[in-house]
Amino acid sequence: MSALKAFAVTEQDENTGAIYFAKHDIVAKRLGAAEFADGDMSYVDCRRAPWADAYAGRAVPARVMIANGWHFECCGCGARIDEDFLDEHGLPIDGVLGTQNGLVFCCSRCARQHLSLNRRRKAEEERAIEAFKAIVRQRFPDADFCDEADGDRFRERHHAYVVPTPGGWHWQQVIVAFRFPGMQIGPAHYRMDGSYRYGPDPAGYTCCAGDRDVFEAYARATKRGGA
Repeated sequence: MSALKAFAVTEQDENTGAIYFAKHDIVAKRLGAAEFADGDMSYVDCRRAPWADAYAGRAVPARVMIANGWHFECCGCGARIDEDFLDEHGLPIDGVLGTQNGLVFCCSRCARQHLSLNRRRKAEEERAIEAFKAIVRQRFPDADFCDEADGDRFRERHHAYVVPTPGGWHWQQVIVAFRFPGMQIGPAHYRMDGSYRYGPDPAGYTCCAGDRDVFEAYARATKRGGA
């Protein structure tokens, strides 16, 4: 049996918190204060949670925490999941999926819908990146795209962020990175930084300040219309 005990640490104003495992309550309180109160232990409460002792070294299931008075927000439908909500909607507590430090769903249906949405979002993000790469190829036919998935720095990766709309998807941000002759500091980008509004947003080319003269010379030398 583990020597660690379970403690419920909650922030006093918002009553948010988590289950921590420690040998002594002061250790658990310090951990909770670091996460929920900027390290100030006077702003958190700590109490034993023996019902969670068996989960030392493991993730505490959300359903077990709900059965002991905790609540979560469903990552699918957004509902506040507590025993009253489950009773009202005829949902079994054993059907709650997830753990305290991960995604939590009120039922398998919400989990499936969330997974489906993420798959469709990923496909749309890939479509947005390919569309922007096509624009860059038209302007710079010899563009050397930074397609490596394990780029060391964010600026060396492609990126897209899309949000669902009633009619499909809104491309809120799309960035493609590419290398160019004479580059010394980092790749150039063709990017669009939008907003939550719907409709087209302006896109353009950017590069590191130290590479600006070289990139502009490259752009002049390859100018043939297009983007």
